[in-house]
Amino acid sequence: MFVKAIARGVGCAIGVSLFASSAALAAAPHTVLPGETLWSISAANNLTTRTVAVYNGLPETASVGVGTTIYVPTVQEGAAALASGTPAVAPPPASTPAPVNAAAPAPATSTTAIAPAPGMGHIPSPYGELHLLPAAADSWNAMRAEALSAYGTDIYPGGPASAYRTYAQQAELYQAFLAGYGAPANPPGSSSHEFGAAVDVQDPQMRWVIDQIGWKYGWSKVNGPGEWWHVDYVGG
Repeated sequence: MFVKAIARGVGCAIGVSLFASSAALAAAPHTVLPGETLWSISAANNLTTRTVAVYNGLPETASVGVGTTIYVPTVQEGAAALASGTPAVAPPPASTPAPVNAAAPAPATSTTAIAPAPGMGHIPSPYGELHLLPAAADSWNAMRAEALSAYGTDIYPGGPASAYRTYAQQAELYQAFLAGYGAPANPPGSSSHEFGAAVDVQDPQMRWVIDQIGWKYGWSKVNGPGEWWHVDYVGG
């Protein structure tokens, strides 16, 4: 009888312990959708990328594959993870990069530093704030909010030179295109990017969302046939 009582006590203790551990974990599991990144998931939940990364045992620059489960902590859980520097959950398995589709190169990037653009509006991106015309930036940010709420997809530029870019940046990208290792690019002086009225998005899912709602915000595809990544601001 004494042994059985001990066994029952141990079993209860284990059950209480497991219940307490489960109850203590208030973080919400999130399955990564097409177009999402660690940065966009964090931003959508008003958390820093570092907070979500540390909580999940990932580097801030980690690439999270579609279908991966990322845990979004509460503010308190995130703060505790940052203070201790210890992950609260096991990190997800590393994802294998998807093969590159030769017919759909990644949005153009540039080795030139992002140029300041006085008087322009700003849009968020994984590369910091990028620039657009004020009206274009305001409408992009409003469209982004709807994309997140209605489709669960963030929309953002695919590189540091994928919104406003200078003449010099456009020339650099055009030369890369002519040399055969860059994405299609217009000659410098003829790109809507140089006026702050275009964005090259990260992936086709983002472009699909813009095709659904962009007309309400003045964003549309008006040039560059075959360039799924390119959208222009044509005004409301």
